[in-house]
Amino acid sequence: MSAVKWFDRNVPHVRRVEQSILSKWEKDYQGTNFGQALPRHQHKMLRILDEYSREEGKSWTERDFLAIQRALQIYIESFIGMARYFAQQKYDLSVSQSREAIDELKSRGDLSPQQHEELLKMIGFRNVLVHDYLEINDNIVQAVVTKKDYAIMERLIVQWQQALSTLGKDAKQP
Repeated sequence: MSAVKWFDRNVPHVRRVEQSILSKWEKDYQGTNFGQALPRHQHKMLRILDEYSREEGKSWTERDFLAIQRALQIYIESFIGMARYFAQQKYDLSVSQSREAIDELKSRGDLSPQQHEELLKMIGFRNVLVHDYLEINDNIVQAVVTKKDYAIMERLIVQWQQALSTLGKDAKQP
């Protein structure tokens, strides 16, 4: 059984905790600070991940793996915030869970089934990084980075920002 399925079945409070953290995070950064902070953090984490993706993972130290895990966590969380913001701005939907936002965007045609599946894997991976830190497999972390599995999020962020601009919404203020 995958770690994500285990969490979904055995730790129902994980979703409540995730919801409260993301809600607090969004409330704390409403306004211009959030609009400036989110892209800055996304670019910083993406730069770090891209630098590591060009290296041979066999030379990574324990410190490198910890830095990569943190960069992945922050990047995925910022993507979740953007997905929730996009759903709220485009469809006037208030979604409380990361998976709910992704599911809604798929059902409305903003995500293909393949994109939806890849994003659910990344969100599940974020949950493992956050909640199962004692059992993180370095080989999986290395594969996610060297294969650039996180790149789908960058493409969607750009696409959603353009869509919000077309709708007359401020794409830089999630």
